[in-house]
Amino acid sequence: MIANDEKKTSGYRGLARLVRYAKPYQWPFLGAFLILLLATSLEMLAPWLMKIILDEHIAPGVSDSMGLAIMGAALFGTYLGSAILQYIQNVMFQENALKVVHDIRRMLFAHVLKLPMHYFDSEPTGRLVSRITNDSEVLRQMFVGVIPAILQAFFRVVGIFIAMALLDIRLMLMTALLIPVMLLAIHLYQKISHPVIHGVRSQLANINTRVNESLNGMRIIQAMGQEVHLQQQFDRDNEQWSQLKQKNINIDSLLLMPFTHLLNGIALAVVVGWFGYRSGFSLVEVGTLYAFINYLGRFFEPFRQITMQMSSLQQSLVASERLFQVLNEKTEETHYGQGNHQSPEIHSGKLAFNNVTLSYDSKNLALDNVSFTVEPGQFVAIVGHSGSGKSSVINLLMRFYQHQEGQILIDNQPLSTLPEDTLRQGLGLVFQEPYIFSGTMAENISLNHCQITDEHIQAAARKVHAAPFIRGLEEGYEHKPGPGGKALSTGERQLLSFARTIAQNPKILLLDEATANIDGETEHHIKEALITLRENRTTIAVAHRLSTIQDADQILVMDKGKIVQRGTHEQLLQQEGHYRDLYLAQQTEEQLGTTAQSGLMVTAASA
Repeated sequence: MIANDEKKTSGYRGLARLVRYAKPYQWPFLGAFLILLLATSLEMLAPWLMKIILDEHIAPGVSDSMGLAIMGAALFGTYLGSAILQYIQNVMFQENALKVVHDIRRMLFAHVLKLPMHYFDSEPTGRLVSRITNDSEVLRQMFVGVIPAILQAFFRVVGIFIAMALLDIRLMLMTALLIPVMLLAIHLYQKISHPVIHGVRSQLANINTRVNESLNGMRIIQAMGQEVHLQQQFDRDNEQWSQLKQKNINIDSLLLMPFTHLLNGIALAVVVGWFGYRSGFSLVEVGTLYAFINYLGRFFEPFRQITMQMSSLQQSLVASERLFQVLNEKTEETHYGQGNHQSPEIHSGKLAFNNVTLSYDSKNLALDNVSFTVEPGQFVAIVGHSGSGKSSVINLLMRFYQHQEGQILIDNQPLSTLPEDTLRQGLGLVFQEPYIFSGTMAENISLNHCQITDEHIQAAARKVHAAPFIRGLEEGYEHKPGPGGKALSTGERQLLSFARTIAQNPKILLLDEATANIDGETEHHIKEALITLRENRTTIAVAHRLSTIQDADQILVMDKGKIVQRGTHEQLLQQEGHYRDLYLAQQTEEQLGTTAQSGLMVTAASA
């Protein structure tokens, strides 16, 4: 893979960098270029053959049927050979362009999978989708259309000038004066159209983002009556895209075909006038006039091809800029070292935070000089109000974010030195909001890890009490819950998430408010399962419900990024402070809930 050490890639630098990705297919591309050169040469030969036919075989007083037949066959063979070679080179360019785009798209997706979490905090999902799919597809047109058109234009211009020089050197020199004018028009088009095309593609990415957010939040939109508001936002984005696209069309309409047609007409008038002037002094051969006019028309064709492809070139340049903006982002591998490969797995599960400080925005501290130690096999809970920094501890352990100060140790090794595979195999995380993939229930538990067998999958499901509801599904473990698992209840999705984590048999279990959104019965099953799951395993649980962590070996109470209390449940209840306030508040809420439920039952019975 090409190193992503360039801070910014723009314009033709991006194009040059992009072409480097075609290096693995350089020989097929070279073959296509040579075939293109041969096809263009045959195409340039045709007017000269026609000149010979007109002047030497059709001119008055000439009777050479055999020569005419031979030259006619040669002319036909020239056009046929050019057509066949054009087809072959087009297929070769298409095949290898698809391979290049396939590699770029694959590399881009692999790169996105390794980006740190803070990148996704600021980058809309729809924009990333647009770059991986739409922008990479635009690049295919560059390899299929733009590069071949530019090369063919160059070959044609060189061939045409040679032929023109052989016909009339003075007219050839006059025609050459038009080249700076054409190049100036191309440069002007590039300068004017680039920001417009950039705006078109950026606005298209905004539309994709808007659609993606709306589809993901459709329940909230309909429940809150936001259809009209979202429609207005979409119409505004769509209208901006339409205006930019219309501006792009206006620029293309002015500087592409009409301008080259105008120059073509001027040049044709000059040539006809020149031959008319010469006819007063000497005999003008019809074939020579035909050939020169034909070559003149072909002279403008390469420039028309280039100007027609300039729009695609500009789109390719913009797409390459946007792709390299993603590829230039540092992956998690570049944020952290390769580690000590002599320790391929986490053995004891000991954890230590030593004076750790974290800020997500370089302004506000999410963790402020946090220190604690978790011995192997201990169960440690972290509690506190929302925004106190609880989940930030989990984020750092999973290396989703990088702390600015202090040190984090796992098995007495700095977290930053652990290899990625070691960390992911040794730590298992259950989120508050589980995500279910579109595969089967078994695939959602194993996540396609080959070392996790069907026996391991079913054992993990039994441990977290997920087996009964899975067996109750129509196809059991082969049932497909669909994207996001929308057909499953919140509790069922969370049980599946627990089974997924346990199946990997991590040495350290991390629970990020994993029981916050589930019903009481599911919570009861998980609490029973956790008693078994915590055996010989270090466990850190970020918890909202204090009833789930009362048997913890140590409870850390956080407030504003600091640990303000620590101890067991009994010890903390005896102290004045945040923990006892939280506990009493939750006890009051539970009592009020129980009283309200009893009142409803009495009312229902009376009715």
